[in-house]
Amino acid sequence: MPVWKPTQEWPDSDVFIIGGGSSLRGFDWSLLHDEYTIGCNMAFTLGEKICKICVFGDFSWWRAFKDDLKAYKGTVFTNKAERQLLGIPWLWTMKRYPQGLHTDGLGWNGNTGAVAINLALLLGAKRVFLLGFDMKRIEDRSNWHDRIIRPSTTKSHVYQGFVQDFRFVARDWKAKFVDREIINVTRDSGLGPNVFPWVDPDKLWADRRAMRQEDLRVHQMFINQDNERAE
Repeated sequence: MPVWKPTQEWPDSDVFIIGGGSSLRGFDWSLLHDEYTIGCNMAFTLGEKICKICVFGDFSWWRAFKDDLKAYKGTVFTNKAERQLLGIPWLWTMKRYPQGLHTDGLGWNGNTGAVAINLALLLGAKRVFLLGFDMKRIEDRSNWHDRIIRPSTTKSHVYQGFVQDFRFVARDWKAKFVDREIINVTRDSGLGPNVFPWVDPDKLWADRRAMRQEDLRVHQMFINQDNERAE
């Protein structure tokens, strides 16, 4: 189990965190093909084209899905340093802190979403966008997938605990990563705008489509200019 020393592999980039909330049911995953992404837990089942990095922090989840995770072609991180994880060459680990955000480890804060935020910031993210951070049931579902090992975690008091712990993340974000942004793209999230600012998902994806089209236009313009010079 190699230990990862933080390096900014994605400097000043936009990074999308794929949470577990059921608001992502029906989501157009192709929107993430060209993005830097970190997926929480079962997001690895979407494949490495969508979920570039998978992160987990729950050992019981690892025991349930380790065989499936081994076949995943992306990068896997955890801050759960159990003895049984030693010697696994494809699993990267970092020191685990109970709360907050850190520069030499990953804060747990009771849920994998917070771990993913900390990892994104250490990778150099300028803006971290949160997808599927519902913090509540939607249409009596707790997740966008059906492979749930702990139905008890879907009770309302558990979500309330998550929200409370995210306040430690918000505190350290403003103290330790003051020039970085964390933006919630989850419609009607249980994490109110007093924790993280919110942006409308429709506007975000419309803006990114327009930005990508402009990038393609500029790229094609340079190609045309090079072709003209060659003639």
